Amino acid sequence: APAGDSHPREAPAELGRCPPRHPARFLPRALAAAVPPSPRPRHAMSSDAPRRLRRLQDADLDGKVVLVRVDHNCVRRGALTDAFRVDATVATLYNIIERGGRPVLMTHVGRPYDKKTKTITVDDDDAATCVARYLQARLGVTFAVPEFRADDTRGIVDIDTSVNWLIDDLKARRIGGVYLPNARWFAGEEGHFGEDLSQRFAAQLAGIADVFVNDAFGSWQPHVSTWGVTKLLPSYAGLLMQKEVKALDALLHPTRPFVAVIAGAKLDTKIGTVKAIAERCDSLMLGGQLYNAYLAAKFGITIAGVSLEDVELARVSLLGDTEIERKLLPLSTLVESADLSGCGCVPRDGVCGDVSTNDAAKKTTNPVRVQDLVAGKTYGYFLDVAPVSFAEARVKEALRGAKTIFVNAVMGLTSSGFHEGTAALDAAIAANAEARKYFGGGDTLAEFKSLSPGLYMSALEDPQYYLFTGGGTVLKALEMGDARGLQTVDALMEERAETDFVAEKRDAPKCARLKTCDCGPPEHETARA
Repeated sequence: APAGDSHPREAPAELGRCPPRHPARFLPRALAAAVPPSPRPRHAMSSDAPRRLRRLQDADLDGKVVLVRVDHNCVRRGALTDAFRVDATVATLYNIIERGGRPVLMTHVGRPYDKKTKTITVDDDDAATCVARYLQARLGVTFAVPEFRADDTRGIVDIDTSVNWLIDDLKARRIGGVYLPNARWFAGEEGHFGEDLSQRFAAQLAGIADVFVNDAFGSWQPHVSTWGVTKLLPSYAGLLMQKEVKALDALLHPTRPFVAVIAGAKLDTKIGTVKAIAERCDSLMLGGQLYNAYLAAKFGITIAGVSLEDVELARVSLLGDTEIERKLLPLSTLVESADLSGCGCVPRDGVCGDVSTNDAAKKTTNPVRVQDLVAGKTYGYFLDVAPVSFAEARVKEALRGAKTIFVNAVMGLTSSGFHEGTAALDAAIAANAEARKYFGGGDTLAEFKSLSPGLYMSALEDPQYYLFTGGGTVLKALEMGDARGLQTVDALMEERAETDFVAEKRDAPKCARLKTCDCGPPEHETARA
């Protein structure tokens, strides 16, 4: 509706926009901001009423089109690289379909927006089509992928009317689902082209669905497809979202002793997370450039590839914090290399593994013990941690005695063959069968699967392991101290009156009366325990 028009109306079809089935959702800016994130509480709430996620299980889905935001950002050059994130959402899709809902999926893939040119490139390399094809093969139903006109610089400006044909097929069960194009192809998604386009995109998404389900824990940024649409549709947390938030709560309130392992390419992007986790854990292990920056600051040395800014930050924020110094687990032996490509082979205990080369001068990698570092000396690249580091008494005892272990780390430059440290860390953690082990998404899981495939496969079924789909989200929430501090999660929260819990218990499946039932206690009782 034009500015000042108090009567929202349907967008004209001739403009190529999708006319919504809910015309009232095309709202002027002031009205859109006032729309509550439905459903409304059923009872008057006190300020201390318990808050919890609005669950998918509580939504009325029968005969309704359900917009499902997922995090299937596991595509590279148009091909599916790892199905873990996709498989993790299958339970949510089954729940929706089994209860009569008709799913419309959406994910982001990559970063098609160029900050320098301020343009969006719509390219098949960033398409979600391969994910739709994977789901089609896995579930045995057809997932249709609509095609929309793209602007040369702004990407897809509007969801056009062609989607209505697919929605009709979806409701008539001629297809099993619709998979919308890459969310970041749309001009309104991230807000790069103004608020009006973002609100228009939110209204168009709301216009093709009756209910919104967020199952994209890994997509914590408050964009239109993760947050903006919650203002216009009844919104619920998917099954994966619920699991991830519950696992994150366990990390925020861990069974002790709690050991955290953090690595990264730059300290300045991780320092807030490192300090927040250090406050919560009993022992802290650093890897990658984080540990290198710490060593450079502590021993007054120069390490290739470590910036002066990171060294100064480590001196002020790590060495200057006695609590972090006390908790930090020393890794005794690093693997030094003359260049980032290494020696062209896989080092063994930090030594060049090329047995055909006996000339020490030609071997470009060698182990360096921390106790032998010399102040003022310049060293090559420290590209890994030697496995012997995890056999040192203090490290071994900390990992063996831990009750909770969190890992968001790749210890070495694995792309150049420096993977001994990461594999040794995985094995050392697995040796503690009693600890609850949490691995944080992205590169951490990719290397866990690649370097320790046997452990990875067993971890998928082992209740002592939890593999997050969104490592960046975990770190962000740990830094904030609460998953509900994320706007995308907070938008799914509601207050619950005690009478709601009574009704929920009364409506529980009758199979819960059987001794063989594996339903478990009601969700709210678990949360309040």
